[in-house]
Amino acid sequence: MKHSWKDLFYFSKADRTVLMFLVGVLTGVALCVLLMPRSENVTAIDESQTTHDLTDMAVVKQQDTLNNKQKAFYYQQEQRRVETFEFDPNTADSTQLLRLGLQPWQVRNIYKYRAKGGRYHRPEDFSKLYGLTKGDYDRLLPFIKIADEYKLMSDIPQVKVAKNDTVAKGLYQEKLKEGETVNLNKADTTFLKKVPGIGSYYARRIVEYRKRLGGFVSVGQLSELKDFPEGLERWFVVSSIELEPIYINKLSIDALRRHPYLNFYQAKVIVEHRRKYGPIKKLQSLSLYEEFSSSDLERLQQYVNYDE
Repeated sequence: MKHSWKDLFYFSKADRTVLMFLVGVLTGVALCVLLMPRSENVTAIDESQTTHDLTDMAVVKQQDTLNNKQKAFYYQQEQRRVETFEFDPNTADSTQLLRLGLQPWQVRNIYKYRAKGGRYHRPEDFSKLYGLTKGDYDRLLPFIKIADEYKLMSDIPQVKVAKNDTVAKGLYQEKLKEGETVNLNKADTTFLKKVPGIGSYYARRIVEYRKRLGGFVSVGQLSELKDFPEGLERWFVVSSIELEPIYINKLSIDALRRHPYLNFYQAKVIVEHRRKYGPIKKLQSLSLYEEFSSSDLERLQQYVNYDE
């Protein structure tokens, strides 16, 4: 019996039913696979979201820690302790005035007032200080003690003495009158205190700085003293200049650095330069070193001695 090629693709009814069922099942499976979310993407999204959440939590935690530190720092700040003790507003220095509870700007006003020749002749005069509250004035008034040199003569108890008696001499120390001056290189602390605006504190600092310098060469050097009151230069002159020199070729590092115009590194450069190249003949030899600026060498010039 002869068969044609069409017979190869002939299916019975039962076979066609089974075949259609299988095609339906395979189609359903394929659709499920295509529509189902891929696990890799879900995992990646979850990991990204988790990382983002952790980052946000870390930032919040870091901010909370910073805020806590700031709060702790704020609460740990000690308030300035206010003290009461006897003081003379004509001579009290800034440290004492701040300890008494005055504000820095009030202290500056006191210095400016004294620099212009102003004086507190009576304790009650202190009430004129700008910004001073009644409470502070009442608190400080019992502790204000005006030295006799600043009191008005009418306020000083008169002492009857014999014509030859000298007990009352020196009871009232007069201040310099406008136009009078003080030689910065000769005056001692007693004479310096005659300058309006200068008390024991600044008189002592001027003398100490003069000794460290080896003598003043100009009145402008007073500005090198920290917090020195402004406007007092007119009371000073520099004459009879006899400077204590800096023996630049002899002194050790420690001896050199004691001068206000030399620090440790500059003193070290000087000693090293001497060791390598011999005695220094002129300050310009040091201009090649970064430790020395032209202004440093200029102000040193008048103090240097080149003796070996």
